Amino acid sequence: MEREEIVQEAIRQFQLNGLKFTMNDIAASLHIAKKTIYQFYVSKEELLSAMLEYGFRQIQEKKQEILSSDLELTDKIRMVMVAMPHQYQVLDFRKLSDLHQKYPGVSEELVGYLENDWEPVIRLLEEGVKEHKIRPVSIPILRTMFTASLESFLSSDMLTEEHISYNEALEQMMDIIMNGIKEHNYEKTN
Repeated sequence: MEREEIVQEAIRQFQLNGLKFTMNDIAASLHIAKKTIYQFYVSKEELLSAMLEYGFRQIQEKKQEILSSDLELTDKIRMVMVAMPHQYQVLDFRKLSDLHQKYPGVSEELVGYLENDWEPVIRLLEEGVKEHKIRPVSIPILRTMFTASLESFLSSDMLTEEHISYNEALEQMMDIIMNGIKEHNYEKTN
């Protein structure tokens, strides 16, 4: 049994049960004793941290794939900001809404992951401004707006209540960021 197998099964159990999954669920699914899991992870909180680290490592790999692609610059910006490996697109991240209450340490780690590693995005944004593909914007404000939105999506029930998936929310957010809210074909009539 390897650590990664346990993490992958924990991710699968999260998809099924949200944060209510148990170490017993993982052990039963992997056909191992629960104590085997505890040899690798002393608590569910430690396992959740490992899940985050694993997931964000996968996201970084996806970002690198996008950055090295031949995509048009604005498409790269859009895609790298919401990079999500294919296997995570089926996860219902709305199930994380009570993470802050139940696992505040893991919640803080999640916020740290969201707020870090902006250098590639910043470089793309600066390149976009230089090439006149996007208008000059305050990158610190854009970064704050973006990360605050992600944190809100993950910590509130708004998406569930509005029947919006996490991926749909990301796409809509990026549409607003990239296109604004102004109707481009709007003609002012007086």
